Amino acid sequence: MRKLRFPLYSKILLWFLVNLWVVVVIGLFYARVTFRPGLDMLLNGPAGAQIELLAVHLTDTLITRPQDEWNAVLRDYHADKGVTFTLFTSDGRQLLGERVDVPDEVQKRLIDKREPETRLRPPGRPEHDIRMQPRKPRFMLRSESPTRYWSGMHLDTMYGADGLWHPLTMVMIADGVTANGLLFEWWPWIAVLLMGVGASALIWIPIVGGITRAIRRTNEASKRIAAGQFDVRLQDHRMDELGELATSVNTMAAQLGEYVAQQRRITADVAHELCSPIARMQMALGVIGQRGTPEQASYISKLDHELQHMAKLVEEVLAFSKTEMLRDNEASETFELSELIQSVIAREAPETPVHTELKKLTLCTLRGALDRAIGNVLRNAVRYASDITIRATTAPGTVTIRVEDRGPGVSEHALPRLFEAFYRPDAARGRNAGGSGLGLAITRRCVTACGGTVTARNHEGGGLMVEMVVPTMLQ
Repeated sequence: MRKLRFPLYSKILLWFLVNLWVVVVIGLFYARVTFRPGLDMLLNGPAGAQIELLAVHLTDTLITRPQDEWNAVLRDYHADKGVTFTLFTSDGRQLLGERVDVPDEVQKRLIDKREPETRLRPPGRPEHDIRMQPRKPRFMLRSESPTRYWSGMHLDTMYGADGLWHPLTMVMIADGVTANGLLFEWWPWIAVLLMGVGASALIWIPIVGGITRAIRRTNEASKRIAAGQFDVRLQDHRMDELGELATSVNTMAAQLGEYVAQQRRITADVAHELCSPIARMQMALGVIGQRGTPEQASYISKLDHELQHMAKLVEEVLAFSKTEMLRDNEASETFELSELIQSVIAREAPETPVHTELKKLTLCTLRGALDRAIGNVLRNAVRYASDITIRATTAPGTVTIRVEDRGPGVSEHALPRLFEAFYRPDAARGRNAGGSGLGLAITRRCVTACGGTVTARNHEGGGLMVEMVVPTMLQ
């Protein structure tokens, strides 16, 4: 199962937001313990202005209607706004509206210092149109069991009853703090939150972007170094830990390159120096064979076989060491792929039937390197398997060459190491069946020199399939 990739920048931003949330929660907790704020603080903003506007509209509606119709007015407001509207007197007694149980904390906020008054009705005005000087204390709080939100405001009109004019307080009762959108909406808060997150992301882009770019470059350089490109260098101008990391990677690449180059030189020199003594030993063994007795013939034959094996091994080591410099020592050529493959089959499998599915494809690459790569793969297939097929298909800018067989295949744990130098699967470790373990390693170097890649996997139904993908034109 493929793991979900979570970019470093997203992790840092998310962690910053979590940290910011923790700071806000701690700050709010401290403010609540110290200053004991309530929902009244919401009334200092748009919610307070909205309550005042509702109170003005309700007052203007009430003074145009007889007092016996005020309950109907409150019911109409309830139906229109979706919250319960009620009217209370200054002593906390509910006067009009749907009957509700008032919690003690709300009851305390309903009581104000306005006392009922007796006034003469001005000539020509309705008896309930008794306006007071604007005095509009507001409150908002929450009650439990059930959870309700109470928003109240003292009105500047009075209600006539029992020969007195009673100051009125409008109370809205809602199930949510927004009062169905009458007090405020959530979307501005969400918009502000998203704007804050966006601003934070923009502010953090320079520093986090620099970190992620440096890590990305280091990661890419490490992959190239692992692939054997030891000339890779990183910019180390940063004056922080990432700059030190870049310097360390550059130093490591230089030392690895020098070490590998030295090892290759030693290998090539040793293999080259071994050629002369092996040749002299073979000549001496030939002389001994001519002068030896029949009883010595079997021993001389075994020695000759061992020398031939040693000479072949030295030859492969030399070939392996030379493949490192293919791009420098070999020029690209233009040729027909099908002709190249047919010549390889004629050389490596003259007596083995090989099926081909080839198209007429023209390549411009290292002909000798590709010839050697296909030849090594085919030689292995002939050695271990039968029913061999070579296919070539094209894609935009590339050609794929597949060599398939119906042999024993390779164990799954051995597949990743199949192209390593001197590695031989368990089935190929016997001298009579296996080679030196350099054939497929040479194949990989040759294909890499052509700018391509080579992979191997077990064929469905049994056998091994080696796939070489090379560009049609060497860059």
